[in-house]
Amino acid sequence: MPLPLEREAIQNLTEELEVIIAAHLAWFKQLNRSLVCACDPPPGDMAPDAHLRSPFGQWYYTHETHPLVEYPAFQELAEVQQAMHNAARLALLDIIQGARPFPETYDNFIDLSLRLNTKLRKLQLDIIGELLTTDPLTGCATRRGMLGKLREEQERAIRIQRPCCICLMDFDRFKRINDELGHPAGDAVLRQGMKFTLGLLRKYDSIYRYGGEEFLICLPGTPLKDAVVVIERIRNGLAHLPVELPSGETLRISASFGLAEMHTRRPVEEAIANADMALIRAKENGRNRIEIWQPE
Repeated sequence: MPLPLEREAIQNLTEELEVIIAAHLAWFKQLNRSLVCACDPPPGDMAPDAHLRSPFGQWYYTHETHPLVEYPAFQELAEVQQAMHNAARLALLDIIQGARPFPETYDNFIDLSLRLNTKLRKLQLDIIGELLTTDPLTGCATRRGMLGKLREEQERAIRIQRPCCICLMDFDRFKRINDELGHPAGDAVLRQGMKFTLGLLRKYDSIYRYGGEEFLICLPGTPLKDAVVVIERIRNGLAHLPVELPSGETLRISASFGLAEMHTRRPVEEAIANADMALIRAKENGRNRIEIWQPE
């Protein structure tokens, strides 16, 4: 998507959608019984605002600021649901008048009902995919699908003729923090350090947990000199960030950075390797610094 939500909130959304899908199917079953068995329809389904009265409508339209409100797939649900209720009303009108619904009317209602269910299920699967591609500790993206996303940025760089830079960052002396202060302290460093870092990035930048305490930052449309400014802001901010440990103490941290420009005609993996070599130099040259990969 991606969703700017905590992992627990995303998990709650998947469970919420499961309830709504079940409620929609129960409503569909009841209304279909009215059409097939010529039963008296519930009064609410004949009302002009039936789309607001159904279980789906009560869920969809009572959320003023739903977390998914700006997500296109969520917005599309309203059009399908309202068309479904219009089709249901026409079919029910035939029943009330003592006639069988026209096949076209009935088929239209069935198709729209199933389409709404499909869209709800796809939305749920997209959110589950968000869980799989988000690191639960830091909120950064995982390496799942990372190369594909980086290749998309490479193609975009070619299309708009603007460079794209990538940076590998690594928290300094992280093993010592884990060994001396314990893994909860290390988790606090990663969680708070990456929360700070994410807050400094633009909405179209991306960051991935590359492995352990190492992260990959992608800066689309950013020349190398501008990327240095962005990364320096992160480096300096982390060096002054007091990390609160579970013990109540605070810890000063730092990170090292290897920066490289992505070549538009060479594999993305090569740019990552270049950034990695620059990161190694940053570690060797004293840590808490930025090194830029330059072709020899």
